[in-house]
Amino acid sequence: MIARLLPLFVAALLLPHPALAQPAAPGVKPGTQQGARPSAKPSPKPSAKPSTRSAPNSAPKSRNAFKHEPMIFFVAKGGPDACGPGCDTWIGAEGTFDPQVHERLSAFLNVPAHRNLPIFFHSPGGELQPSIATGNVLRERRMTAGIGQTIPDGCRERPRADAACRKRMASGRVLPARLKVENGICASGCGYALIGASTRLIGPGAKFGVHASRLVPRPAPGGARVDVSAAASREAEGQSYDLLKQYVVLAGVDPALIDVARKTPHDRVHWLSRDELQRHGVMPGPSYETPWLRIPLPDAKFTVVKSLTQLSRDGREEHRTTTIGIDCTPGQRPFITVRRELPAYETGAELALRMSAGEAFSLTFHEGRRADAATELRVQPVATDALARAASSEAIVLREERGPFIRETRLSTKGLAEALGGGPKGCGRF
Repeated sequence: MIARLLPLFVAALLLPHPALAQPAAPGVKPGTQQGARPSAKPSPKPSAKPSTRSAPNSAPKSRNAFKHEPMIFFVAKGGPDACGPGCDTWIGAEGTFDPQVHERLSAFLNVPAHRNLPIFFHSPGGELQPSIATGNVLRERRMTAGIGQTIPDGCRERPRADAACRKRMASGRVLPARLKVENGICASGCGYALIGASTRLIGPGAKFGVHASRLVPRPAPGGARVDVSAAASREAEGQSYDLLKQYVVLAGVDPALIDVARKTPHDRVHWLSRDELQRHGVMPGPSYETPWLRIPLPDAKFTVVKSLTQLSRDGREEHRTTTIGIDCTPGQRPFITVRRELPAYETGAELALRMSAGEAFSLTFHEGRRADAATELRVQPVATDALARAASSEAIVLREERGPFIRETRLSTKGLAEALGGGPKGCGRF
């Protein structure tokens, strides 16, 4: 859902100037990754030519992020286990998230030989909406995505591919290559694209960074600049962060990550530690549960959502995210929606899905409407007083049954009453 004011702006999410991108740890020279070998060559100096979409005066004048080259997708092939256990072929992705990046990725993935390959990003970021759209493409196709720099044979190892290497990447051929995970950077907008993947790979040395977005008014037809009031700019900024919180929760990530980004000036980057990546659910581990998030909608409607990501080892090791949404409309019964990512073996299989909260309620969800080949939606109405009792219980239990297979998952109700508006004032008939 794109907020009302956002079409008036370009939301820029890009890595700042290299001198600012990686704050040096004690004893580490600026520009050198801690724990990595220093580069033999210094980072190239940025162009002195100012960008037409310049940052405010407080930002470094040399920052020129919009001049990064658009992202290229290509198939790379390395030695045994080059991209993980049993993986020797992957999709390399290098460049900036420009307005058409998600369309190019969709077209690239329409080639049958590309569909089941993991993708590894090496990117300074890009515009917000295309980054989210790219993440949605990854989620719809249940893809595995990671951070790593793909260096085709014959290319020099540099922080960014030079013109000759980009030409090789754009050739359309399968390129013999090396995957350098420790060189990989996925910052700003790239991070939101990566979050969309069903399974995320962030190896040792790979860097995942966030910072505040920068809203730039879109030019009017003919190239004229649009004058936007400060109040409209602040409202659009707030909407962009609300949009990001919705997006990351639906992908199984803690919305507190967006608070971290918002507190980091757009001319700096907060590089997440391994502990932060796990704490916020970017690297979810065997199981990860987001807090309840209230999403305001027009006409006094709202939705309360929570996601649960679990590692499934049935057939193959993969993460699956289940999202529970409570849809509230004044004067009407609330509805509970369960969106499940399906493992490959379950597609087309009948599965009984039940939800309960102690004595508060017990719902049986019948066969759901498939949103696409990899997911399904199941919707059931629920009594408002049952919601109030559920919010006061210790947990909501989701029970999946398919023949002899039974799995129960407990979801915390902590924060549910507050998200519903005080248990649940404003939901259903209240």
